[in-house]
Amino acid sequence: MRNPTTKEVIRMQKLVYRFSKGERFVHWVHGVAFLLLLFTGLGVLTIAIQPAMNIFGGIQVTRNIHRVVAVLFTIGMIIGFVGRGEGARQMRRWFKDVISFGKDDFAHAKNFGIEFFGGHKPFPPQGKFNGGEKLNSMITILGTLCIVISGYIIWLAPSIPQWIVQWAYPIHSACALFMAALLIAHLYLGLLHPDSNQALKGIFTGWVPAKFAFEHYEKWYNEEAKQTEIGS
Repeated sequence: MRNPTTKEVIRMQKLVYRFSKGERFVHWVHGVAFLLLLFTGLGVLTIAIQPAMNIFGGIQVTRNIHRVVAVLFTIGMIIGFVGRGEGARQMRRWFKDVISFGKDDFAHAKNFGIEFFGGHKPFPPQGKFNGGEKLNSMITILGTLCIVISGYIIWLAPSIPQWIVQWAYPIHSACALFMAALLIAHLYLGLLHPDSNQALKGIFTGWVPAKFAFEHYEKWYNEEAKQTEIGS
């Protein structure tokens, strides 16, 4: 095993700024809202855990909480794309980044499964979000849209043709369970994966180790992050 170079040693001791306050705020608001929606939704539809809904005051209150949080979640997404604040600007930039999928992103995404389970394969320098993260984000966007649209159809069922409502129920449930599986994978990467868990610091403080940024997002590190370095 080779000894680290001088530049590598320096990077180990430095931090770079990865996530702004706006980005972190949007992340946590949507994350908490999704967990609450998932829990209340399962409570309404799953007989086995319905007794637990007494903590909210019963099934009807749980259903109302689900709907209120759904509206706030939807409003938050809309504001995130049309607002003028820092969080909205960063969210628009995130959306633009993740739908810009080039050959370097594809080269990373096709081996994402290997990386997910702790393996390593060489990949081209990545931007602020690598190919695997972009693919996950695009799936999340589509899944969220399906959940939101089908959810409002179920809520407004008396005003909508019944054949559409009948399709909305299984779509809503299937997408919610699929998104829950994505959430579990997201938590695994953030909390347990030996390479990716360093990013966890960033979603709390905004800062990540420069070495981590260079190894996983070399293009972004050289073009932007390097200018934000702090540390000895």
